[in-house]
Amino acid sequence: MGLSLRLLLLDQTDCIYRLDIARFDRMRESPRKHLLPQFAGQRVRSAEVVVELSEGMPARVVRATFDMLTFDQTGCLDTNVLSRQQFARFETAQSGLGTHAEGQPNVWDARHVFDDRGGRWVPSTDQLQAIGDAALGKKRIWRL
Repeated sequence: MGLSLRLLLLDQTDCIYRLDIARFDRMRESPRKHLLPQFAGQRVRSAEVVVELSEGMPARVVRATFDMLTFDQTGCLDTNVLSRQQFARFETAQSGLGTHAEGQPNVWDARHVFDDRGGRWVPSTDQLQAIGDAALGKKRIWRL
């Protein structure tokens, strides 16, 4: 038994694409060198899916998280937005609703909560089923 990480992207028509983790890492490290022009100027839904393997074959989905990826007009991943959203997710988990704004004890600074929420999405039942099927190899999908 082992685990495998799958990164799936859903376009505006719910077509699912698989993006290799190594390619996604290259997109984060050198975004201008690794473009996805088909997503130019879009916010794209992504699903990061952990799959349990049995005898090398996908057996079941262990967990999934759902994020939004922002691309500029050339199809370059906006790593600043991604970093802000990931940091906000951590901050939300650590501090909840927020902290007191500096020098204003009656004001809460909850910017990270909004950044966190803007970086997530909730799939419908049909989308969740399609994502699970794609992650388990039960549905043919395009590879990027």
